[in-house]
Amino acid sequence: MLNRNSRTKTMEDYEKMEQPHVLNFNDIKQAIENIEGSVIHTPLCEAKISKYMDYNIYLKCENLQYTGSVAERGVRNALSCSEYAAKRGVIVPSNGSMALAAAYHGRALGVPVMVVLPERTPPALVHRCSELGADVVLYGENVQDATNYAQKVADESHRIIMRSDDPAVMAGLGTVGVEIVTQLPELDAVIVPVASGGLLAAVLVACKKLKCSCLVYGAECAKVPKMMKALQAGKPMNVPVAPNLAEGLNASSVGPNAFATIRGKLDRMLVVEESSIAQAMVSVLERERLVVDGAGVCAVAAVMQGLVPELRGKRAVCVISGGNIDCGRLSRSIQRGLGASGRLLRFSIPVADHRNGLANLAKVVSEQNVVLKSMVTDQMPVHCDVGSTWANVVVETGSDEQAASFKDHLRDVYPRARFTISDLDDKHKHSCRS
Repeated sequence: MLNRNSRTKTMEDYEKMEQPHVLNFNDIKQAIENIEGSVIHTPLCEAKISKYMDYNIYLKCENLQYTGSVAERGVRNALSCSEYAAKRGVIVPSNGSMALAAAYHGRALGVPVMVVLPERTPPALVHRCSELGADVVLYGENVQDATNYAQKVADESHRIIMRSDDPAVMAGLGTVGVEIVTQLPELDAVIVPVASGGLLAAVLVACKKLKCSCLVYGAECAKVPKMMKALQAGKPMNVPVAPNLAEGLNASSVGPNAFATIRGKLDRMLVVEESSIAQAMVSVLERERLVVDGAGVCAVAAVMQGLVPELRGKRAVCVISGGNIDCGRLSRSIQRGLGASGRLLRFSIPVADHRNGLANLAKVVSEQNVVLKSMVTDQMPVHCDVGSTWANVVVETGSDEQAASFKDHLRDVYPRARFTISDLDDKHKHSCRS
């Protein structure tokens, strides 16, 4: 823990500031000392998907932290440099990752922690926070509702509310940028997922200080483009929070401290389609053998969507910010990813209503080496003649190339086949195999 005689600013010092705090590299250097031995130095791995693309991609695997996210770095630093927090406790509004990190490191440091989570939070995540010693409160529909409630409780109880935009948290998050440059000095670019912007701001400060030629990009889900809106407006803007796969990035606005640090220094901001996030989750699971949540894989999704053609042939690091995803959501995300890539095909087809009708269809499917997942018949449609029945079928293919070949063949045999999952729009098609 930090020496109590140190002049390093604490969380309560920052709360008294009227102007946004612009993070500096000295803050990050102090954070390195504060968290040393308390968080994992995560590996920087060359991505296997690089062999199928024109990019040299490296993955900074923060999902391998004890509680599964980069948030541990920021939380540990913030808790380590605050006597007030140790006495009064902290309140953490979160979608999950920051709550888990606060519960874990709060218990290690003897700091009372209350986490406020949206009511729709998966029960398994709620249980993990409680198991780690935090007081858990479920409130509201989204993290903004949870934040509003947390602020009310903090005002009444004189506890400190902890956000990812807090300077002490950002300083801790910046240690991942220092590790990246240390592990890969020859890197050309870093792509960082963006929630409220704290992680992006911290990595930008660290990487630009240690290697000024390094490009730093942010990546966020197109359904909640709060950083892009803020950059366009020149100030943080509130945006509607829509449900999406990258739930961990669902901040309604960019934090003022993060925005003040980033403004005028960020090289590019990338807005990623949700379908690309789903495909990236499947690709990272299958090829990298890593379980990553939608927020954590956003940087990889940006590359797979083809948003950074200028990085072809360059060394680009994608920060895998977290892997906190419950089994039910992971299952649904995998199905969404398979569907978005064309590997899970759903179609309806008229077949002769006799004993060989369905058998012939099953034979066509089998001969194409795809897997028949389900087949349900429906005799109700009025456009179906009395001698036919409609079969609603789902099949799984091994690649988008096989899916395209199967669709062409099926249409040759059954010209009236109707695929209910259409081809991806051009903007969603990738220059690589997912």
